[in-house]
Amino acid sequence: MSDLRVDGAVRPVDVRSRVPARPVATSTTARSSSAGGAARPPIHWPSLGPFDAEREWPQLREWVNAMRERYRGLDSYVVPACWFAHESLVVALQALRDHERVAYDTTSPGSSGTDWHRAYRDVTAMLRQFTADLRCGHGPEYADGELFEQFVGNDIARRRRRAATVALSQ
Repeated sequence: MSDLRVDGAVRPVDVRSRVPARPVATSTTARSSSAGGAARPPIHWPSLGPFDAEREWPQLREWVNAMRERYRGLDSYVVPACWFAHESLVVALQALRDHERVAYDTTSPGSSGTDWHRAYRDVTAMLRQFTADLRCGHGPEYADGELFEQFVGNDIARRRRRAATVALSQ
C-alpha cells in the first residue's frame, strides 16, 4: 500500500492495481447516513407513522422543489402542483428520492449516478402517465403552499387516528 493525495486528502492506494481505495467518510457533513453506521432503508410511504410523516412531508416537498429547479423538464404535466394529494405520485417521488440518496452515498460505486439518471428517466415517464389521468389543474397558478400545509395536517391527523385505533385494539 502507498498513499495518493487527491483534493488535499491522503488516501491509501493499492499500488498493484493503482486504484485509490474508497475513502472513509469522516466529515460530519457527509451526505449519507452510512458514515455513522448502516445506510437508511427506503421509505415506504403508506406505512409511515404520524411522527415519521410529520418529519418526512416537508423534506419530500423540499426535495421535489429542488428537483423542479434542477430539472426544468419537471413541469406540471410530470409533477403537478397538487402532487402531494395523489398517493401514486407521492410514492413514486419518494422512491426516486430514496434512489438518489443511495446513488450518491459515499459508499456507492461511481456508476451509481448514471443508474440514478436511468431511474429518473423511467420514473418521470411513469409520473407523466399518472398525471395525464388526473383531473386536477396544471400550471403555476395552481401552486398554493396553504393547500400543502392543509393536506399534510389532514394526513398526519389520519395517521394519528389509525395509530390510535391500532394501539387500542391490541
